[in-house]
Amino acid sequence: MPRLPRRPGPGRGRSVSDAVAATFAWRRETRAPRVVVRDRTGQPRALEASGDPVAEALIEAAEDLLSAAQRGSEA
Repeated sequence: MPRLPRRPGPGRGRSVSDAVAATFAWRRETRAPRVVVRDRTGQPRALEASGDPVAEALIEAAEDLLSAAQRGSEA
């Protein structure tokens, strides 16, 4: 059975403090809000939320939908 490719991990530093800093940077990057949209051909495209007004508007709309859904389930 072929092995699956490994997930890219944090960069390799020269010292323990470099490794810790790289791990924190990697975790911060993976937690950054992203928006995935599909174009007309159906291919997914990720939008970075930082500085992109379209992505920020989509994230805000998604948060509003989640809040509305949670309020509706409490009734």
